[in-house]
Amino acid sequence: MTDLVKLTIDNKEIEVPKGTSILQACEMVDIQVPRFCYHSRLSIAGNCRMCLVELEGAPKPVASCAFPVAEGQVIRTQSQIAKDARKSVMQFLLANHPLDCPLCDQGGEC
Repeated sequence: MTDLVKLTIDNKEIEVPKGTSILQACEMVDIQVPRFCYHSRLSIAGNCRMCLVELEGAPKPVASCAFPVAEGQVIRTQSQIAKDARKSVMQFLLANHPLDCPLCDQGGEC
């Protein structure tokens, strides 16, 4: 029997298996969290920081792909804190992007 953890995501009380990441828990209840580097078949890197969410009691937003669920957590994916954190990450990524699209292997399909 799997141990279940009860938590709240965007005012939805849910139960998920112990060891589940916050991002996986969100997906289980059809809550979309943006991300660039996460894939279920790859190891968790947590590099892109686009999956930041607000975790009640945490001093700053957490990377939902790398942060495990715990009993009683209250998570907000669409709070102003989470949105501002993701906006800052995106601004940083764009400010440091080379913008050499014609030379890039992706050819503008990024």
